Amino acid sequence: MTTRRINGATVRALRDALGIRHGELAKDVSISAGYLTRIEQGTQQPAPAVVRAIAVRLGVSLDAVTYPVAVPEPADQVAGVPA
Repeated sequence: MTTRRINGATVRALRDALGIRHGELAKDVSISAGYLTRIEQGTQQPAPAVVRAIAVRLGVSLDAVTYPVAVPEPADQVAGVPA
């Protein structure tokens, strides 16, 4: 199974390329500037709704600002034991 994580460096690069100020993007997606800083630095993974809001504001798809990550299955399912 996989999930997707936001790529903070990509968010920053797109924001810079579009000429969107840091505080402007934070305000537009209803998060604090500090929270956006942590997202762009890769130290914070936002909720899916925030990821969607960022992608929409930047005018890109979710795939453009996220990457897949494998999620390990619970040990009992791996061993074949029903949950």
